[in-house]
Amino acid sequence: MLIENIQKGDVMAFKQFFESFYPSLHYFAIRYLHDDEASSDVVQDAFLQLWNKRSDILSIASAKTYLFKYVKNKSLNYLRDRQIETNNLEKIASKTYSRDIIVEDETYQIICHAIQSLPPQGQRVIELVLDGLKNHEIATQLGISLNTVKTIKLRAFKTLRSQLTIVR
Repeated sequence: MLIENIQKGDVMAFKQFFESFYPSLHYFAIRYLHDDEASSDVVQDAFLQLWNKRSDILSIASAKTYLFKYVKNKSLNYLRDRQIETNNLEKIASKTYSRDIIVEDETYQIICHAIQSLPPQGQRVIELVLDGLKNHEIATQLGISLNTVKTIKLRAFKTLRSQLTIVR
């Protein structure tokens, strides 16, 4: 529901989203830039860009991915523009990106890719599930029956499980 309101231009919904994710994005930027003011500028710019592209947002998850990638790229560009040598830039980037962040980002990309491989209606149902909607809310929003939602969800999760199974 939050994403749909943002897509429609609801400033209060965007403010709620902003307030939820600003602190973690700001911390993320500080880890690159080591400068509170520059980090704030980069994060605010990221949210401005997201607002301008709000009609393209599919889910909270895709919005978060966009924001983190934007902040990372802008932070690295900021460092490059400050005449930091390429070697130092690579050192900063490698120190900043802890193993956990890399694993989380790669995992998220694998899951997004798997969701994108689903049929369109399966994708939409899974995105709504990830946005926190209940089955009856999804049925209402998509204009389909509750049983259809359950069937689509069952098939989608079965497909995702088979695609995301870790081979040992």
